[in-house]
Amino acid sequence: MDLSRHVDASSLFGEINDVFKKYGVSKGVGFVPDRLEVTMNRAASGACTLIYREFFTYLPTDVMAIAMGNAIEFLGSIGVPKEKIKPLGGGVEVTLEGDARIAYFPMLELLIQDRGVVGNIDLALDGLKGSIRSLMELFDFAWGWDSVSEAMWRSNIEKLDEVIKANPGMQAEIEEIVKKHTGKKPD
Repeated sequence: MDLSRHVDASSLFGEINDVFKKYGVSKGVGFVPDRLEVTMNRAASGACTLIYREFFTYLPTDVMAIAMGNAIEFLGSIGVPKEKIKPLGGGVEVTLEGDARIAYFPMLELLIQDRGVVGNIDLALDGLKGSIRSLMELFDFAWGWDSVSEAMWRSNIEKLDEVIKANPGMQAEIEEIVKKHTGKKPD
């Protein structure tokens, strides 16, 4: 799937909805997968491969056949090559290759597991944005192991060791923060 040709899903679905309304169809029926499997591998170059499997174990065989045909046709229409779409018993597998933005693909399916997603989406996305910002402030991320990341890691470990020796209560403070936010102590 070529993400340089970004698909605006909101516009896509909105325009399909307009056609539905034009012909008197109030809404279609979308089945939410009850089992999801997502595997993503990132090469040192940044190129990623994502294998996404969704299953609908609750659907009768005849409905599954129609739903899978529709899903495969839809995925092909948004740019997923047909050879990267594989029907499975009770589901479908999609293999995507590209940059890290391919991770956005299964996010919709993950989010719609929440039956109240429409009312929760802004709060959920704000929470994700806040978590990402906080993680970026807490860590200098390394996307591979090389001399630069090794030097950064070793320097960080040495500094942290010095700080802990000079401030033996630091670990207890962190444990209390974890306990306050999660209700349990870290392992």
